[in-house]
Amino acid sequence: MVDVISTRKKSSRTPSRRGDGDALRAEILAAASEMLGETGNVDAVSLRGVARRVGVTPTSIYLHFADRDELHRAVRELRFEEFSATVLAAALQAGEEPAARLRAMGHAYVAYGLGNPGHYRVFFVASLTSAPGHSVTGSHAHRAIALITAEVGDYLGLAVDHPQTVMLGMHLWSAVHGMVALRLAKVDDTADPWPDVHEQIDNLADLLLPKRGA
Repeated sequence: MVDVISTRKKSSRTPSRRGDGDALRAEILAAASEMLGETGNVDAVSLRGVARRVGVTPTSIYLHFADRDELHRAVRELRFEEFSATVLAAALQAGEEPAARLRAMGHAYVAYGLGNPGHYRVFFVASLTSAPGHSVTGSHAHRAIALITAEVGDYLGLAVDHPQTVMLGMHLWSAVHGMVALRLAKVDDTADPWPDVHEQIDNLADLLLPKRGA
């Protein structure tokens, strides 16, 4: 499948001129990102397939990335930074009230995950080990929780590492991650109709984030 995709899109890209190292690296990252987004499967994206899509030889990719895992990690980092920026921008736009900021982050989180299913799977579902005992997927999960707990601490008026902050942050991340993962995994939309995801987020916020002092 990847070969078919690579062949189809190869003609739509203009290869960088030899010597344009930064431009070529950006093209390689863009092509690998597209392919990971399409497949949601790190095993389906090879250096050879990326090279075909960019219109260069595999040797050209080795000038920028030592192996496939290094390329995958670079793509994941690039897309995760985009994901983080999206969630934080939603919090900023929501104003100063911590509960409103958390609610906005939940909406942005789920919207990004459902709008970018391949990349979301690569962030939190697909397995890629970068070094013995270190999971890139686990690293991204930790960073996603940290985004949330920073706001939870403000909401509760407690330190980020306080047990209550950590517990509520984990509840919230488990909920929004579950909303995305379960919807991406569902097969039959007609059986047991699911609630609107944004209504579900608002209901979750009402349950877990009552107005302080209420």
